[in-house]
Amino acid sequence: MQTSLGYYITVTKRWAWVILLGIVLCGSATFIVEKFLPKTYDAKATLIVSAGSPSSSTYDMANATLILMPTYTNLVTNSRVMQDVAAKHTDIDLTKVPIVAKQQSGTENIDVTVSYKDPQVAAQIANDIATSYSNFLNAYTGGIVTVMPIPAVAPLLSDPSKPKPTQDALIGALAGLGLALAVIVIFEWVDDRLTSPDELQKLVALDALTIIPELSAKQRNKNAEETPELAEGCRILCASLNMAQAAYPFKMVMVTSALTGEGKSTIAANIASFLAMSGKRVLLVDADLRHPVLDQHFQLENRKGLSNAFLEMWPQVQVEMEGQPTEIPSLRVLTAGVLPSNPSELLQSHLAHQLFNHFRNSQHFDYIIFDVPPVLPVADAQILASYIQATVLVVDASKTSRKLIKRAKQILSRTGTRVLGIAVNKSQWPEYSDIQDYLGTMQQRPRADITISMPPNMPPPSNNRIDANHPNPAMLRSPNR
Repeated sequence: MQTSLGYYITVTKRWAWVILLGIVLCGSATFIVEKFLPKTYDAKATLIVSAGSPSSSTYDMANATLILMPTYTNLVTNSRVMQDVAAKHTDIDLTKVPIVAKQQSGTENIDVTVSYKDPQVAAQIANDIATSYSNFLNAYTGGIVTVMPIPAVAPLLSDPSKPKPTQDALIGALAGLGLALAVIVIFEWVDDRLTSPDELQKLVALDALTIIPELSAKQRNKNAEETPELAEGCRILCASLNMAQAAYPFKMVMVTSALTGEGKSTIAANIASFLAMSGKRVLLVDADLRHPVLDQHFQLENRKGLSNAFLEMWPQVQVEMEGQPTEIPSLRVLTAGVLPSNPSELLQSHLAHQLFNHFRNSQHFDYIIFDVPPVLPVADAQILASYIQATVLVVDASKTSRKLIKRAKQILSRTGTRVLGIAVNKSQWPEYSDIQDYLGTMQQRPRADITISMPPNMPPPSNNRIDANHPNPAMLRSPNR
């Protein structure tokens, strides 16, 4: 029940603008259109009909009248009746004037309603019809049937029968709401996005290693440590990696996604930073040789990087493969370097095998985190997955479809890498609001800064270390790539 309620809350939040647009657009359009429509006034005359011979009892007369009332009602707009009325209103085409005769339920009364743009004329026509009908029926029945008309009163100019803009605008707003709901149902029916983390296990037999909620614009402009939802999501992911490493030892982990823009680069940089701050020796490698971003995030030089392993003699670049230092003592970053024109071919070369053997045998790091291209657009991620022991798949819960997630998982499964699980990013699922409340409460408590010393056996620092006065670039902002 809670999951279903949470789903409907999520859908309502996501489509609230459509609901509001439908209500406002249809309601206001109806109001504006009806303001320009000509006004119409209804005038109603009432005919009291009675039938029966003088010798008949009152009961018999009443029964006879009620039995014949449908016939009497139909005769109100008879051509013989309307001829006399038309003769009095030669300037009006009565065939185009709405005239309705209707019996009052269970009575001997007939209401004659005339709709016209002039209230006085509407009342006059209604009264003329009543008079003509009375004369016609008396003459036609030989006086057995009598009609007593109650004259119509001209309605006020301020009270037209239609249009009624305010009332009809409400009806239009309800119609807009119905239309918006229909659109939402159609789009939700064809929507193929995840609605809860439980679907991951059913879909691809993988667990959600962490769930990072969608951040506000204000939160996206802050560092990760200043955003508890992002920071704790990355710490949970780091804890999952540590537990997986203890059960099945590995060193190299690649972070990828099905498509671009799912936040893989930022999550890769943040988990590398949090692992390093927890005391792990970490090398973060920008293995995206098509659209690298880590040099910009960490403000590092990118003249030399991963691509140098394919451009220079291996003994000359072996030391450079240890990366550049950052403000976090146990974190080093190896940038992408000069972008090659044929990254897929280079990654399948003999030099690539030599390079990844070097990473695998390195004693300087506990973790080597690779930020690699997305799985579906290019072949690079598949090639890299054949070298790298473990993989974290980043999924943008707000846009990535189930079909693409399943396809990315199938591709990775064929490479031999071990997919540890999925990092869900930009989640709008409301089930985690309690977690956010807890994090907010936790931030209010005073904290003591305890520095973790640098682990031994780290590569020596080089001269290209970034400016120590610059704000900590290792703590990236909202996961966007």
